[in-house]
Amino acid sequence: MIPDARELHRVITASVRELLETARLEAQAGTMDVAEIERLIFRAAAPIVHSVAPLTEAQRGELLPNIVRVMLAAFLEEHAR
Repeated sequence: MIPDARELHRVITASVRELLETARLEAQAGTMDVAEIERLIFRAAAPIVHSVAPLTEAQRGELLPNIVRVMLAAFLEEHAR
């Protein structure tokens, strides 16, 4: 089952926003080490990976450029706030 494009966009955008907000909050407590950053990224990526899990490897490969584009756009939108 191919995920709805709007739903995938929502999941990606929400994941990026949550990642950035969590990173901001944790950075207030002090410097984050590489393991903490990796943990945040892994946690943020999980919903995105779950959304595309039903797809074939080829379908995921075709979606990858769009996923990256949406992630970068969400990052820039959130950063501009």
